[in-house]
Amino acid sequence: MLPPQESIEELNGLNTAEALKRLYKDVEEVLAEYQATTGKKKQWIWEVLDHRSQHSRFCWVPMVAFIISAVVLLFSGVALDNGLDGSCCLIAQGLLILGLLVFNLSLAMWDARLRHKEMYKKAVDLTSVLKRCSEVCHWRETNYPHLCSPYSPCITLQWTYRDGKVVNLPWALLVSGDTVLIRPGQPAPGHCTPIGDKECPELRRGEVYSPPPNVGGHDNFTQPTARQPLPPQPYTMQETPYLRNLRQCLQEATLRPFTFHDQQQHLLLTTCVEEMAIPCITIFMLLVNGLRLAYVSNWVTAGPWYEMLVLGPVRAVLPLLPLVFPTAWLCLTSYGNARLVALQHSSDSQENEVDPFEETDFGEKKSCEMEVSCVQLRRLFLDILLGQHNSLPRSANLLHVLGSVTALSCVDKKGILSWPNPTAEKVFFLRSTRDPTPNASDSGIMEVGVSVEGGRGSVESENNLLQPTPTHHRHQRHRPESHTVAEQLDLTHDNACPFRLHFDDPAWRRYLSSLKPLGLAILLNTCNMDTQDHYTQFCSHVTCEALYNEDLVPVSNRRCLCELAKQIGFTDGAPEIFTLEQQLSTFRHVQPETVRRDIKFARSLALATKLKFPFPHMVAVIVKDKSNHNNLQLFSQGTADIVLDACVDFYDGSDLHTLSDSDRKKVQDFYQRTSLTAYCTAFAYRPLTDVSRVDDQLSQVYLELPADNKELYEPYRSPTPQLSSMHLDHHQSADSLLTSLPVDENITDTEGCFRIQCSQIFIGMVTMQYQAQTEMVQLIDQLERACIRFVHFSKENELRSRVFSEKMGLESGWNCHISLLSERSSGTLSSSRAMSMSAPSAINLEHRTSDTNPMNEQMSEECLPPHIEVNHFDAWQSLSCLTDSTEQSAPVNFDMSNRAKLPRGIDKIRPHLELVDNVPLLVSLFTDCTVSTTREMIHIMQEYGEIVCVMGSSANADNVGIFLQANASFAVQPLFPQVCQKVSVYTETTQEQGPSPVSLSNQLNSLPCTLQDPRSIISRKMDRGSCKV
Repeated sequence: MLPPQESIEELNGLNTAEALKRLYKDVEEVLAEYQATTGKKKQWIWEVLDHRSQHSRFCWVPMVAFIISAVVLLFSGVALDNGLDGSCCLIAQGLLILGLLVFNLSLAMWDARLRHKEMYKKAVDLTSVLKRCSEVCHWRETNYPHLCSPYSPCITLQWTYRDGKVVNLPWALLVSGDTVLIRPGQPAPGHCTPIGDKECPELRRGEVYSPPPNVGGHDNFTQPTARQPLPPQPYTMQETPYLRNLRQCLQEATLRPFTFHDQQQHLLLTTCVEEMAIPCITIFMLLVNGLRLAYVSNWVTAGPWYEMLVLGPVRAVLPLLPLVFPTAWLCLTSYGNARLVALQHSSDSQENEVDPFEETDFGEKKSCEMEVSCVQLRRLFLDILLGQHNSLPRSANLLHVLGSVTALSCVDKKGILSWPNPTAEKVFFLRSTRDPTPNASDSGIMEVGVSVEGGRGSVESENNLLQPTPTHHRHQRHRPESHTVAEQLDLTHDNACPFRLHFDDPAWRRYLSSLKPLGLAILLNTCNMDTQDHYTQFCSHVTCEALYNEDLVPVSNRRCLCELAKQIGFTDGAPEIFTLEQQLSTFRHVQPETVRRDIKFARSLALATKLKFPFPHMVAVIVKDKSNHNNLQLFSQGTADIVLDACVDFYDGSDLHTLSDSDRKKVQDFYQRTSLTAYCTAFAYRPLTDVSRVDDQLSQVYLELPADNKELYEPYRSPTPQLSSMHLDHHQSADSLLTSLPVDENITDTEGCFRIQCSQIFIGMVTMQYQAQTEMVQLIDQLERACIRFVHFSKENELRSRVFSEKMGLESGWNCHISLLSERSSGTLSSSRAMSMSAPSAINLEHRTSDTNPMNEQMSEECLPPHIEVNHFDAWQSLSCLTDSTEQSAPVNFDMSNRAKLPRGIDKIRPHLELVDNVPLLVSLFTDCTVSTTREMIHIMQEYGEIVCVMGSSANADNVGIFLQANASFAVQPLFPQVCQKVSVYTETTQEQGPSPVSLSNQLNSLPCTLQDPRSIISRKMDRGSCKV
């Protein structure tokens, strides 16, 4: 996975102190450049005086009125005979008006200047933090996120050489001169140049490093072929990537949309009073008093002309002038923001330091009331009033936003809305309905002795794990009809714990013998930390392979299932009786006819979409029993299509049974239905009883199979037709049917590597799904009661997004979601790359104008009687995206027909709003979102009067533009995904080590945000906001 050890000395990279000093100096240079560019423009002056500016509290209109009033009063007091008391009173009034003019104008100018300098000042404070960190931070390798951490679109990390070691560095801490490792299929974090290999291209930010996987393509071979893994390529950073975000923050800091209160203040004060009422009243007073002097003075008492025509209009206008409004507005707004910030600090002080991955109690209802210290409130009030606080109270006024918010949007899911790790949701396995063979013992061919007590178990007789016994055989098949039942066990996630599960069926232990092999396969393969480096490298290779096929999506669907194994009855010590010998990885591309069937299947969903399905792959481990060094076992897992192709039997808990065509269809049907909305992994096994050794070199290559590989598996399935029509003698050993390899063979070539992965025994499948966090579900419920719409901008496809929205309590039925993927951008290789991590079954929404009726296309197949099988020769070949049963019924429980009623694509939103209706402003789910489409949709919402608050990940480098577009934004530190629940993501730093890399990165990415909140504060703040604001 990493470059050769001899070259590591040449790639030591920067040390922590040097890198932080570079980042500090680079940020200072950008700030100095910004100050030199904008310091002389003084745009805030014209913003204050412009009567069209909704940020102005004292524009030129009241200023002129103040000047005229002051001059009139002073002139009247000095030049006219009003008596001593009258003259002094008029002069005092004139001086007071003049003083208020100077004070209000100075206050408005000062406040506007602080608003323009607010982001700059916050960035300057960050430089102080960086300077201090460069002096005190001494980070260890464990302080960084785990190198093999699963990919999360909410977290931007980069493999980097720091202090002579490769670490998973948060993106914001990258600097010019850093040595980074770009993995195949990974977008570059910034402008970088290759090291050593001159053939590698120079990369710009966002460009994908995609070396040609293989010379000669994928269609020129018919036998399993060894492929060299594509290693990560060392690059040198030529820029500091964070500076781009910093410049964007500085340039767009004052461009946020106006709040509702700003708009109403401008309408009432500037437009209605200053621009309309004052001129109208002045003209009215002049006309009335002029008529009074000219025509009715004989009947009505009239004063001197200067009092009637000069002092009278001035005195009538004075109550309408903003004499103290700018001061009152600023003080009251600062006080309101101070209370909100104080509430946050109080929440911080009352929040216990609890590991988010520990059990928590959500049952207690938290009080809306919270005491705030008067001393703390006074200090915060002065800090905000004087512009010393970093919550951006002027450019992103939290008080105004929370007081008028109409939509709270979340742009990140994993680790914020959901737990960062998917958990098992369903377990699938096959069970025979025939009576067991009389001679069969209860121990089973894959017996694992497990003692379960109260849901917790310990493994017994571990030296007998997975030992083939001669007393068990494949069942005979007297009749063509199936005697196999597909069992499905549902699991429920414990909301108080990120990993804890329990089976819904109280009688699930009756299937324990079928679940034992699955539990052991999880511990030996899925959650075996010795396999993580190899699997991470294989995922990078598959990602690069998938870039050249827009119909495939690379899927890292191997996630922690330790809890499932624990529920089955295994302890952490169960795998210790085995040693890891080899790791084998296999993949293949798909056939064009499979893609055509996939398109046909998509049409049957009434989506007019093009389904993109997981890249067929399989990873296998070969383990050795410590008590029997000649006993090798192979455990494999991967996508169900390729795993099922490698299987000839299935295990039902007591015996082996041949996989019939109908059995395969049951497996395929479950896989296709669940992989549309969940992560589905298939498991298989076989004993390598006649293999003495597998060459180490086979773990250093990947096995690629031809797209059409049915002829490769045919020789290893040849016993099946004969066995299906004959009765096996009970004295025939079942393991003699598992392999035809020579005795004690040493596997050294790709042909042998392929053979030992054939004739496997199908164990079962597990589907995993991301579960919504309870506090977020509660937050959405609170928002609904407060008449605030929660909007989820999902990066995933329509089906997966709707499933998760239901878990959060959002509406997911008719007219409740819109895809922002435009038609012109679908179906391209670039969009395939952009969606390469949102799978499995990522949907590339592709418009089709064909009038072909999908029901007519299926007619020839659906009209066949169910007991007739067509083309038995090809029936065993697994379909990658379609089965007969999935054509006949929709694989999801959603009415997908609303695509004809709502716009599709961000470019269709505005025309729909102008010509049809406002439904796009009412939905709670937008799917297939990118950074640009999300920002544009938020802008459209604001154009139609929405006040939008955005909540997003502080570890996501791409969120800065969205944060700047929102009226106010919250940066939430996401929970990081774990390789395994037994392995922590990273260790926190001590006080002597300074802030952790993750914490410092979060501060940098949160620059445009009003608040950088701990996760548990969000729901409380919104609850108190609805109570108090």
